[in-house]
Amino acid sequence: MYVYLDNAATSRFKPRGVFEALAKDLASSANGGRSAHRDALRASLKIENCRRFLLDAFGAGDERCLVFTKSCTEALNLALFGLIKGGERVITTANEHNAVLRPLYELKRRGLIDLKIISQTHDGRIDERDIISAAACGDIFVGGGVSNVTGASYDIAGVAKKIKGLGCKIIMDGAQSVPLADLNLKELGIDMLACPGHKGLHGVQGTGFLIVDKSISLKPLIFGGTGSASKDESMPEDMPESLEAGTQFTGGIDALREGAKWSLEHIKETRQNFHQLAKTAVYNLKSAGYTVYCENCDSGIIAFNFEDADSGTAADMFDEKGVALRSGLHCAPLVHKHFGTLSQGMLRASLGVETTARDIAYFCSAAERVAKRLKNLR
Repeated sequence: MYVYLDNAATSRFKPRGVFEALAKDLASSANGGRSAHRDALRASLKIENCRRFLLDAFGAGDERCLVFTKSCTEALNLALFGLIKGGERVITTANEHNAVLRPLYELKRRGLIDLKIISQTHDGRIDERDIISAAACGDIFVGGGVSNVTGASYDIAGVAKKIKGLGCKIIMDGAQSVPLADLNLKELGIDMLACPGHKGLHGVQGTGFLIVDKSISLKPLIFGGTGSASKDESMPEDMPESLEAGTQFTGGIDALREGAKWSLEHIKETRQNFHQLAKTAVYNLKSAGYTVYCENCDSGIIAFNFEDADSGTAADMFDEKGVALRSGLHCAPLVHKHFGTLSQGMLRASLGVETTARDIAYFCSAAERVAKRLKNLR
């Protein structure tokens, strides 16, 4: 038996429509937005259909547009480097991924921003009151709502409602919270939402997007051909063309629409499944002697360690027993600094929509056997 529990990195399950969309495009590829023959027009239509679907799905309204990227990391870089002009006061939290932190550190090194990082509470959570208090004196808040390491969460929708009237722009990293969080960007006043295609939306790697308020002018990250205004030396002025230089991944984008459609249709069952199965896993891990760093079961993410055993060594033992976990620092060093695990790292089990009670039972059984083996190594 083999149990895949690394869905926070990339979801294993893909709906049938994702396979079909990708295969169909590979069999009849054309470059959307370039040529005018029927296949190229069909490719353009696939891209625009996905764009419209995602805008509607997240309640973006006509005031926002969507830019396709190759990842959530690229989308966040586009949001931050495209927006910052200099002198902004930016707020984030210590539970964020390096896709947020490293761009902000670089902007700070360049002397362009004043950066405030909100620390965790003793149990590794972020107090929403601290975000709201800091936002009253800030220009931009960047956060995701869910830690990719521990699953610790805060109510990103509730925070957005409270700070949108403070004049503080909101950039949301949706890597772990989409589609679990119920988002209506227009109602919540979220200015930008960055998402990957290959995680909770069950698309393929190499896809992502940024939804951005049209009142915001972003500088391009990449310059080149767009299929429009080709005689001009500069990039087109209007989004999304101004931010989508180069050939789009048409098959991946069409597959993303199929994956997102399936994911949103099944979100109620996914939430229930995550909560019930994660609760069972947490109970059994603690019973076997593991430290569990956050017991929030709604995200389907569980971070744990066995005493002071190296997380990489333990992950190899799980792999030998047919359980795929992630170990190490998970691209979020400030979480490990808080818990004192910078050297040890953490094990992480992250559930997927296909995870069953039988999978969790097997995982818990493997955890008991790994714990015994680690004890014998001491």
